[in-house]
Amino acid sequence: MKPKARILLILPYFSEKRHYGRMSKVAPSLLPVSLVYLAGYLEQQKYIVQIFDGQVEPMSIQTIQKELMDFKPDFVGITCMTPMVTETHMVAQAVKSYNKNIPVIVGGIHPTVLPDEMIKDNNIDIVVRGEGELTFSELIEQFMDRKLDSINGLTFTDGDQIVHTPNRALLDDLDCLPLPARHLVKYDGYHQIPDAVFAEPLREILTSRGCPFKCIFCSARLLSGFKYRYHSPERVLEEVDLLVHRYHARQIAVLDDNFVVDRQRTQAICEGLLKKDYHKRLVWTAAARADQVDLELLKLMKKAGFALVSFGVETGSERLLKMIQKNETMEQIEQAVAWSHEAGLKVRGTLILGLPTETLDDSIATINWAKNLKLDFAKFSLATPYPGTVLFDKALKQGMKVTDWSHFSSMAGFADYDPVYVPEGRDAKELAQLQKRAMREFYMRPKQIWNLIRNITSFNDIKMYYYGARSLLFKG
Repeated sequence: MKPKARILLILPYFSEKRHYGRMSKVAPSLLPVSLVYLAGYLEQQKYIVQIFDGQVEPMSIQTIQKELMDFKPDFVGITCMTPMVTETHMVAQAVKSYNKNIPVIVGGIHPTVLPDEMIKDNNIDIVVRGEGELTFSELIEQFMDRKLDSINGLTFTDGDQIVHTPNRALLDDLDCLPLPARHLVKYDGYHQIPDAVFAEPLREILTSRGCPFKCIFCSARLLSGFKYRYHSPERVLEEVDLLVHRYHARQIAVLDDNFVVDRQRTQAICEGLLKKDYHKRLVWTAAARADQVDLELLKLMKKAGFALVSFGVETGSERLLKMIQKNETMEQIEQAVAWSHEAGLKVRGTLILGLPTETLDDSIATINWAKNLKLDFAKFSLATPYPGTVLFDKALKQGMKVTDWSHFSSMAGFADYDPVYVPEGRDAKELAQLQKRAMREFYMRPKQIWNLIRNITSFNDIKMYYYGARSLLFKG
């Protein structure tokens, strides 16, 4: 019988220093969810899989080629997000310079949106567009027969022509996928930002894909779609069992964009946690939309072990909320935060500065609103127009020039380059200063400092808070 293929999956090195600038020492590194899901599916098909993650492994041409020499893969798959484009090309070149006969396959959000750009690299053989599990598996199975045009979701070259096969339909039944292959990563190499950690070890879980809402800045939908799909409560609880008993989880971070889209499912998961007594040994965090929660649901989440809920607060302007197609009001957000506190939950808000048509007064209103909302924690990002989003199209029409994908960072205010997008009538330096000002004004208040102190779980947290405070207090 023909031996099954050996597949090396790579997440390229992500430069925290370049992306987060002076805040790099408090930057998170998270489980590469797409790769562990893909690896789990490939292992189920009896392929031999290994993951090489540039977040936790030293990555250079030399270390990549050593990995190739040791593992001897038949195929290499690389996942690529927009800020990693340069590193993705470097990995592909390292593979081909080691052995030009190893097929290099690239997937992820950026190649899905801009496959023509990626496939022009002669070191990349095939782009997988959209969700990767079925497409990648079929590709490996049929690669030797070169029947690529029969596989949906691929981009490749045929002579001088770029070929795009039809898009692959999104998976409806996520329960058909096996559990993610967490055993293939160095789990203890990952870390969250300190204000999101309430107990350790912290483990991550993804319980759904897709989102029915259409915010103009969101790039995640380009891969997971606007149709909300989810694991059943039973499948979620099965994965929780594994995280607790094999990976010793004491906190679980739900990585869903919105955990509460299906209220009945959210309630069923919470009730399952209570039935298994996991509320006595686990702390949870999750993100939600303000207009999809109420006091009853938040109280149930608290009872089931949730400690924090994160809301996309975005902006302190009703006009801008409408412009970004958030389809929420400031009143709804204020009510959700108040209910969360009444239920005993901490609240994290994510906010954006520098949206299209935003004025300086709007920016200052957003900073002040975040303080007045009584959020426990906050993140202020700069509007970043990722390719494929409505915001990207608006930025191009306004005259934005794309010169370096690695500068597409929502934390550019702390970096040594200007934000890639600046609203008309505004100034890049002003936006950068506003991002620093927002973080400084929010966190350098006695209540917020006390919140952070109460949240310390390790000496590493103390070090990260020190570096974060030093970055905020330095006004350069």
